[in-house]
Formats: sequence, structure tokens, C-alpha cells
Amino acid sequence: MESQQLAAIVHDLAETTIAAAETIEQLSDRLDTITTQVDQQGKQLSALTNALQTLTENQSTLVNHIVHLTETLDRIATSLDSKS
Repeated sequence: MESQQLAAIVHDLAETTIAAAETIEQLSDRLDTITTQVDQQGKQLSALTNALQTLTENQSTLVNHIVHLTETLDRIATSLDSKS
């Protein structure tokens, strides 16, 4: 009888170990999926940062051109006023 109880305990332990191993495997798969998603989001964030930097540089260039145009228009207006 004692050997049957021991066998039952060993059987239960084996089933528990298998269930734990399956759970760990599922968690590992989910972690791999999450890792892939985080990596993709990191790449997207990097691309967004680069696009934002380019936009900022283009805006700065545009502002410089507008300042130059404004100065030129001011000189033209001053020149026309002095001829009047």
C-alpha cells in the first residue's frame, strides 16, 4: 500500500512538473512576442524621432528664408519710399 501511495505521489509530481514546464514554455513564447513588439515599437520611435528632427530642421530653414525675404522686402519698401 505504501508503494502505491509513493507511486501516486511521484505521478502527481510528474504531472505538476509537466504542467509547470508547459506554463513556462507558454510564458516564454509570450515574452518573445512582447520582446518583438517592443523592438518594433523602438524602431518606430526611432523613425518618428528622425522624422521630427528633419521637420524641425526644415522649419528652421524656412524661418531663415522668411527672415531673409522680410529683410529684402523691407529694403525694397525703404528704397521705394526714399524715391517718392
